[in-house]
Amino acid sequence: MINYLVAVIIGILSSLVASLMFLLFLTRVRPKIIISDRIAKGKSSTGETVYRIKIINKTHRSIINVKAQLHLMIPTVTPGGIIMKSKEIPLKRSEIMEISKFDLKDEMAGYAFRFLTYENIEDLWKDDTHSFLRFRIFATDSLSGFCKGFCKYYHTKRNSIKGGDFEFGNSLEIK
Repeated sequence: MINYLVAVIIGILSSLVASLMFLLFLTRVRPKIIISDRIAKGKSSTGETVYRIKIINKTHRSIINVKAQLHLMIPTVTPGGIIMKSKEIPLKRSEIMEISKFDLKDEMAGYAFRFLTYENIEDLWKDDTHSFLRFRIFATDSLSGFCKGFCKYYHTKRNSIKGGDFEFGNSLEIK
C-alpha cells in the first residue's frame, strides 16, 4: 500500500515538473520584439514628410508573418459609457513575410524594420489630451510556430513624435 502511494506521489510530482518545464519552454520560443518609444518624423527620398516606427526582433530566430497596424484611438461618449473609436492610419507595408533573427554581426541589420506612413499624423491627431495612437504588431516564431502580439501606445504628440531618422541597427534613438 505504501509503495503504491509513493508511486502515485512521484507520478504527480514528475507531471508537475514536466508541465513547468514545458511552460518555460513555451516562453522561450515566442517572438520577442521591441518597439520604439517615439515616432520619427522625416523626409522620404522624394521629399515627402513620412513618419516611421522602428521595431527590433530580439529573438534568436527569424520571425514570420509579421502584421502591423497603426490606429488613432478616439474615446466617444455614448449613453452606456465611453467607447473607443479607431481610425486606421495606413502603413506603406503592414505585412512582412520575414524579419531576420537578432544578430549584431549582421551588417544589413535585417533584424530591424521601420514601418512607414505617409499620412500626416500630426494633422490627424488634433486632440492629444483625449485621443492617442496605438501601434500593434503580431508575429510568429519561425521555429516553433508560436505567435505573440505586441502593442505600443503614444499618448502626447510632443513626447511621441521627434524630427529625424532612426539610427542604424540595434538602436531606437532618433538623430
